[in-house]
Amino acid sequence: MMEEDIIPSLKAILETPQNEISDLELFFEDNKLEGSFLKKGNSYSFWAFFPNGVLTGPKGFSLSSYGLGASTVEPFLVDEKKITARHIIFWVEKRLAAQGIIPVWKD
Repeated sequence: MMEEDIIPSLKAILETPQNEISDLELFFEDNKLEGSFLKKGNSYSFWAFFPNGVLTGPKGFSLSSYGLGASTVEPFLVDEKKITARHIIFWVEKRLAAQGIIPVWKD
């Protein structure tokens, strides 16, 4: 699901001109969706991870900026019972918007 549905859709959303993101890299490895990119010359990395290897198990999200260590691990998709690709895309986008990295509102 990650390689076929989530990564291409998330990449398309993050690469829209209004987000001003460059050098975007997204991949899924070791039960983690990892992303890194530049915005206005600053580097950012994020991780959405699934420690048990299943979408219905525990999930977390963490963000790093300016090349520093990861932020506090935050719960991710805690209340969702049936996780879909769209949920994961929406929540990654929401977390990045909450940090002011991408705009909250779309034109």
